[in-house]
Amino acid sequence: APGALFVLLACFHMPAWGQDSAGLKRVRIGMPNRGATTLGLSAAQTYGFFRAQGLFAELIVMRPSISLQTLMSGDLDYSTALASGARASVGGLPLRIVMTLTVGQDFSLVVRPEIRRMEDLKGKTLAVSGVGEFTDVGARLVLKKYGLVPEVDVKLRALFGNHPLRLSALQAGQIDGTVMSMPYNKMAVKLGYKELVHLREIIKTPQGGLVTTAQKIRGDPDGIVRTIKAVLLANRYLKQNKDEFTKLLAKESGVHDPVVAGLIHEEIVKLYSDTGVVSEEAMQEFIANAKETLKSSREVPHSEVADFTFARKAVSELKEAK
Repeated sequence: APGALFVLLACFHMPAWGQDSAGLKRVRIGMPNRGATTLGLSAAQTYGFFRAQGLFAELIVMRPSISLQTLMSGDLDYSTALASGARASVGGLPLRIVMTLTVGQDFSLVVRPEIRRMEDLKGKTLAVSGVGEFTDVGARLVLKKYGLVPEVDVKLRALFGNHPLRLSALQAGQIDGTVMSMPYNKMAVKLGYKELVHLREIIKTPQGGLVTTAQKIRGDPDGIVRTIKAVLLANRYLKQNKDEFTKLLAKESGVHDPVVAGLIHEEIVKLYSDTGVVSEEAMQEFIANAKETLKSSREVPHSEVADFTFARKAVSELKEAK
């Protein structure tokens, strides 16, 4: 009944640790922002999926480095910073990825409408957010994949700062393209620009997920399975309910334009993971990227970086419950 849902939703706007959490197990999750890729967590909280698993979730926005420190100190149960988590694991910290929220990245290479194919970028300028940043690494990988030499065939220009700045530069004609994530790449599409390449076609590592400590894995395996079940159900719910997705996106990310929201939802249906598990290829890429950043040559088994037994158990329990 709508009334019941209203009461349920009202519960989540009470003080963080109020009466509504009685008898529920508290779970604290650190996330870098409330963007489209982590919207499944907000949905699990808003629509009662955590609650149905006996959990009371607190979602706390914090920088990836801080969320990992807080995780190690025992003040967080999970961090959504997958790449940072993988690096920390390869560096020897007892952290493991237990699920992924997406099957890839939500970044795409956005270009001026007259650029139809990658070859058309020869002699052009792409903006990145800074040397060594994901937008820079991603742009270089895309160019190389299509046989273009970064800085020779295509100029890369660092425009430090945020997506809106690069979108303005594109509109002002100062650059020919840039790598952007949602919602900005979809805002650009609405303005008439073109997504030439989705980075998930080239970069296999997913974006967003749950990283936890080896200690939590030993001490609370059941809680991990229940958390993953809640998030997978929320992901599925958002894929199937575009209207609710649009409402939640407006509330959490401030995207109020229905056209942009529709474009984002189209992408989300392909992007959200149904299983929380990634391919061997993605795991190898995580480890290779981490080793390169850390200048490490140590052989790192997948089991040191991820443990997907909980996600697999969650998926099989959800199938049985159907």
